[in-house]
Amino acid sequence: MPLYTCPRCHNIFPSPDKPTACPECGHLRPLTASEMEFNVFYRNRLSRIRDNHAPSMSMDERNWTRVLLFLNNPKASFYTSHLLRNYVLNATPELCLDTYKGYRWEFTRMVKQDRIALQLEGYRESKLLMRREDGTPLVKGWDCYGPALRLLYSFEAADPHKAPNLGNINGIDLAKIAAEPTEAYRQFLLDWLEAVKDVPSPMGFIIPEAKPLLKLMKKDDR
Repeated sequence: MPLYTCPRCHNIFPSPDKPTACPECGHLRPLTASEMEFNVFYRNRLSRIRDNHAPSMSMDERNWTRVLLFLNNPKASFYTSHLLRNYVLNATPELCLDTYKGYRWEFTRMVKQDRIALQLEGYRESKLLMRREDGTPLVKGWDCYGPALRLLYSFEAADPHKAPNLGNINGIDLAKIAAEPTEAYRQFLLDWLEAVKDVPSPMGFIIPEAKPLLKLMKKDDR
């Protein structure tokens, strides 16, 4: 479903037809949402869904859902929905685990890239952390930490003052999540599918950005 934005109150909202006014403030002639606004709308929507279910998930599931949402491109929701439906929710535990391993490989690759970039900026990660009240690490050069590395630092852990490493990623029990997910985790995935069911699929634009997902889909077809 197309998204629109109000230039006055900045409300972003879906509408099947081009609206004549903003439903929030009544401002006339809302604009078509930009790609950035489109991403913000769906990322916020999915984050709220995750937050609703997170308290009843295991710690591994909470960390893993962060990874799944991070790697999700809202514009590629058509492909993500296909992947979640056929390679996770309705798949055997073995196929589901194989899919998760593909996501883990991609996230690990991005974390390594961020670490290289951080070192090139002249910063090194500390082994011990101090954190602000909101959980943000107090480290030198935080603005130079890439998005994947920042996400890794947001993982829940037994010791929040120990700097995370690749072990925090590899330590997530993906086999258990694939074979014995909690009801909250499974419902999160179902609600995710429902939330993005109306996202259009502009083929020519999406295919280049969905290559990791497409590779995973083809893997089982060979």
